[in-house]
Amino acid sequence: MEKVKKANDLFGKINIYPPRHGKKRVEIYIRLDQRVENMRAGIAIDGSASMMSLFAANIPKLFRQPGANIMEPVVRHLSCYICDYSSDGTVELLYWALGSGGKRIQPLGVFSSEQCRQIPVEGPTKYVWGTGTKLLPALDYFLSQFQDAEWTIILFITDGALEDFEAVKSRAMEVAQEIVNGSRKACKFIMIGIGDADEEQLQELDDMFDGTDLGEIHGIDLWDCKMANDMNELHDIWDEVDFNITLPGSARIFDSKHKLLQSYADGIPQRMEFDVVETETSVIIEMAGQTFAQPLV
Repeated sequence: MEKVKKANDLFGKINIYPPRHGKKRVEIYIRLDQRVENMRAGIAIDGSASMMSLFAANIPKLFRQPGANIMEPVVRHLSCYICDYSSDGTVELLYWALGSGGKRIQPLGVFSSEQCRQIPVEGPTKYVWGTGTKLLPALDYFLSQFQDAEWTIILFITDGALEDFEAVKSRAMEVAQEIVNGSRKACKFIMIGIGDADEEQLQELDDMFDGTDLGEIHGIDLWDCKMANDMNELHDIWDEVDFNITLPGSARIFDSKHKLLQSYADGIPQRMEFDVVETETSVIIEMAGQTFAQPLV
């Protein structure tokens, strides 16, 4: 999918899909700033050996300089932010990719925003730092924990390549089928890569439902993957999450020749969708009493 510049900070991610039959589909997400009903959230922190330096775990505590553990403030800040959106104001944390082969996880518990501000984040204690990077155990743990949630948000932090990449994709495909057949509610898996994270893997996960029946017919898009250095602010976490919330007001979307493409008269969906001819380079969006010229290239 193409990536384009957003016309306004009101918008989250903008997806432009490859043309089909002379037209291309466009999705524009609107950012939210509110708690989401019956949403459960988890954060999985990579505990493989390559992460040790980011926790300053390779330096004896006696010799560590203040601020050497750069992961602690990052995880604290991120956890507090997620708490502001989860239905009960909490987030569950765990370390993953632990032990021999990176197959183990260490759940840390469920924390409120106030607790997240002070929680120690110094790396795993139950198992040694992992010698591999296996994501599936962490994914399965949270899917089990949040089985009955209306909304499941799982955020993964990693600095490497997933060694069980194909197994993770297969499990995600199973989750998509569960959502379609009604045995599981809505899910979004957000992967944030840091350092030497495998960007090709992240992109493949991000696009894995593009062009499939699950994506095209049922609207399934489980993964949103990004590199931390491409994020400008924490709001970017929600850039591609559609909570099925309808915002008050109306909106209209026109092409560059002022032909009406989409109209929302009785509320604005958080994810606006429309089709344009494949040569179109911009649209005009009227909403919230303002007019935005949104590029499509």
